[in-house]
Amino acid sequence: MYCKYSYKGLNFEGISEGGIRTSIVMPSLSILFDIGNLPVDHVHHENLLLTHGHLDHSAGVPYYISQRSLRKLTPPNIYLPEDLFEDMNDILKIYQKIEGFEYVYNLKSPKINVFYPLNNNHSFKVFKTHHRIVSQGYTIYEKNKKLKEEYKNIPKEEILNLKFKGVEVSEEKMIPLVSFSGDTKIEYVLENSDVSNSKILFLECTYLDDKRDTKRAREWGHIHLDEIIHYAKEFNNEKIILIHFSKRYSNKMIKELVYSKLPLSLRDRVECFI
Repeated sequence: MYCKYSYKGLNFEGISEGGIRTSIVMPSLSILFDIGNLPVDHVHHENLLLTHGHLDHSAGVPYYISQRSLRKLTPPNIYLPEDLFEDMNDILKIYQKIEGFEYVYNLKSPKINVFYPLNNNHSFKVFKTHHRIVSQGYTIYEKNKKLKEEYKNIPKEEILNLKFKGVEVSEEKMIPLVSFSGDTKIEYVLENSDVSNSKILFLECTYLDDKRDTKRAREWGHIHLDEIIHYAKEFNNEKIILIHFSKRYSNKMIKELVYSKLPLSLRDRVECFI
């Protein structure tokens, strides 16, 4: 089911069904997180952040490039794991041959924990995730100018005086704004403070009950709701958006299971992207 979500001026829309399709759009930064199906109304967005190669997350890549070519849009920027680069490039060359015209695109393999600019105020970093195949998550950062620590308790008049004298009283900081997990084990959150401190965290939560327990979830490189509950204190996010629920659960079951099991410390911060 197609879903929309907004929080403090940040808007998202898309779909995420475990094993079927995942693609979530952040229009303000022209970003597609994964592309398990192509949201045609959003083909004009130029940045595709691909977490891994499973088809429910990557099947739409050739169609995305093809549609942009037909509409005479600029070549898209497609970011993906380094180990996937050559195979994806080969696949796209085959599709060029099948379609009978040249695909134009920028295929890139960003390095782990390095800033990549999106615009003057936003960048992203890649963090390693833990799935059955090579995978990575993405964190979007917003540039923020803040008063340096040593000046925080000084009266405003003195601050203005220092600024007038040419003293740099502020410093730029990159604030983690949005993190997107793709498919992963819980270690993705536990190992990366920028993920657990992002204002908004889109986090996979494939399994919810004892019919597929934590052990089974981990065997398949996924997160179980019980793990999120167990590590509740590790989440400092303002909002945690759960995605990628197994299709064995109806939307009604998802809401009942999630909100009945969550501790109070998480309940008001967790949303289900359904």
